[in-house]
Order: sequence, then C-alpha cells, then structure tokens
Amino acid sequence: MDTSKFDFDKLAAEYGTPFYLYDMDQAVAHYNAITKHLPSQVGVYYCIKANNNPRVMSIFKDHVPGIDISSIGELDLATAVGYTPQQMSFAGPGKSDNELRRAVENDIHLLSIESHNELTRLIAICKEMGKRINVTIRINPLSIPNAFNMKMGGRPSQFGVPEEDVDPTVELAKNAAEIELKGIHVFSGTQCLDQPSIIENLKQTLSISARIAREHDIKPEIINLGGGFGVPYFPGQEAMDVDSLSKEAGATIEAFVADEPRCKDTQFFFELGRYMIGFFGVYVTRVLDIKETRGKRFVIMDGGMNHCFAATGNFGQLVKKNYPVLNLSHSDAAASKCEVVGPLCTPLDSMARNIEMPAAEIGDLICFNNCGAYSYSASPLLFLGHDTPPEVVHYKGERQIARPRRPGTFFT
Repeated sequence: MDTSKFDFDKLAAEYGTPFYLYDMDQAVAHYNAITKHLPSQVGVYYCIKANNNPRVMSIFKDHVPGIDISSIGELDLATAVGYTPQQMSFAGPGKSDNELRRAVENDIHLLSIESHNELTRLIAICKEMGKRINVTIRINPLSIPNAFNMKMGGRPSQFGVPEEDVDPTVELAKNAAEIELKGIHVFSGTQCLDQPSIIENLKQTLSISARIAREHDIKPEIINLGGGFGVPYFPGQEAMDVDSLSKEAGATIEAFVADEPRCKDTQFFFELGRYMIGFFGVYVTRVLDIKETRGKRFVIMDGGMNHCFAATGNFGQLVKKNYPVLNLSHSDAAASKCEVVGPLCTPLDSMARNIEMPAAEIGDLICFNNCGAYSYSASPLLFLGHDTPPEVVHYKGERQIARPRRPGTFFT
C-alpha cells in the first residue's frame, strides 16, 4: 500500500495502536485495472475469506458481480452487508448437511461440488426439500504449474473431484432431476507471482472444461476459473503487471471462446481475494521497549501474532521470511539489524527476524505492509486476551472504523 498519503501520527493519536488501515481507493482502482481488458462475459468475484471486514465487502459490492463464500457464517455476513444469495458461489471441501440445506433454502447461485459423496447427499437433501439447486463440479486437475506457492490441485488433495475420476460425478449431476449442472470449477492453487504460469493454468482450466463439455455433451453456462494471483511479501518478490495480466487473460479467454462452439455463451469468472485487497492494508504498531540481549536487539511492539498471524510465518510459509516492515517515525534513521517481536509470552510471536531496517526508538510507529488479506480475520485474536485492533477503512476522502477495538473479554 502507498503509505505516503496518510499521517500515521495523527491516525495513531485518533485510533490508538495497534490498528489496521485499508485504503479502498487503491483497492477499487486495482480491481478496475484487473477487469479493464477482460471480455464482457468474464467477471471477477471477491473471495471474502481473504478479508471479511463488512465495510470492505460493502465497497466491493458496488463493483463486483458476485462473491465466493465458504461457510454459513460467510453467507449470513454477506447477506447482512447487502449481497443476495444469487450473487454467491459456495465452495469448500467439507459441507455439513445443514450447510447444504441452507444453500438450497437460500437458492444460492452456485454450489461447488467437491466429491461424489457430497453430490449424493445434496440430491437427497433437495428431494427432501422439494427443490433444485445450481451446481458446478470442482475439478482437481492432474497437474498444475509449479509456480503456485500453495497447491490445491495436481496432487492428492481434499479439494475437488480428481480429474481422472470425474466422469461419474458429471453424469450424476447431469441426469439428476434435483440438480442444474451449470458448469466447471477449477482452483489449482494460490500465491502465484508468475504471469506465464497464471496463463498456463488458465489454458489448462479451459482445456479441462472443454473436454468435459464434449465428452458429456453439455454446454457449460459457467466456468469458474479460480484465482491464485499472488501478492509479493518477501525480498526478491515482485508484483505482476496488472495491465499485462488483464490483457493476456482476456485474450486467452476470447481465443478459447472462438474455438469452442459449446462455450460461446459461457460466463466465466475468476475468484480473487488476496489479489484484490492484499496490497491495500497495513498493520500499525507502536514500540513498547527495546532490549539488547546476548548480541541481539529486540524491538518489542504492542501488537503481534495475535493480530497479524501471517507475518510471523505461521500461516503457510515453509521457511520464515519477513514481511515488508516500515519505521513510520524514523524512516531516515541509520539501518540496523534487529528482531521485531510482539508482546505475547510465546517465542512464536516473532514478526520479523534478523531484519535490517531504520533503527527504531521506543514510541516509534512500525508498519507491516501488504496486510490487507488473511490478516485480522485469520489471526488468533483471543490468544492471551489482548484487545483486538480497530480496522479503519479509508474511501473517497473519508475514514470509518469498520470494526472497533474490543477487549479480549468481548468474545467470552
């Protein structure tokens, strides 16, 4: 996130520390850049698992055609914000009977089927309720590009129906009176920063969809293309050029539609979460203490892994790497190496290890950038009973506390 437009001393005085700040002006501009070169039959859904802040969701609602949800809690939250069930695609490898009933009851736009057993259960529930439901079949492809940091396909996985085993599931969905088979869903992985790999995966998804359509004599109304577009967090990583990515993705889909008569009327959508909001959030803390011990300098802050778990490396990293860390108070200070840690009584609360940054002083504001996704809502907020950080949303010149600071006892 471009932090230069904000007076963080003023923000800290107004909201206290720690706090999150999301710049939705930048996020909406980025969304417009993503969609700029996509054909009219291609949309971008927002995955609310990345950031379920109600204000963030509400602002995106004015721009996106739909959202991806993964639980009844997300369904209820999205409904409260103003999305309709007809805008929702519901995915997840384990859906309870209650979740399936709620999806049927609410006439969810799309339910993504992740196993043959799940489809069988869904048919029985629809019969019991006397209703039909729209579904896509999620495919676990035989292979995916290696550039996806977290892989959900191309290997044994809980996600989707294996590509080589999908035929009986497609036939059951096609022929069941209770099911309206709308199309195919492939989500291969996440955190890919390589545009050629994104396009290779897109072509593979389209090829799988075309093969299934031909072999099962269906005309898919919808192909869910997944996502996985990455956000750079670590040294040496670079963001993809969004304009180039939009152009090549759009051209790839246009060429596919021209070559596949069965798909000339198909609607496509990407489901993006991290790539839509990840760049545009920061987590801001204040230095409580500085400790020199046995040759190391520890910068101890008033917030840590309880608020921003991913920055500690405990949310999918195989090797701990440091997030972008800024000293907002003394950005021009001489650089020094230190350990940046939170206030919790656990060695896991290490936010940056052996990092070289402008030397901090007690009272300085420290900022962790690119924390718009999988941060607040993916952190152990109840751990050790500290207050939760407020989430502040900036949009069109106005700031709003979208979630207030709450005491650790609030949830008990």
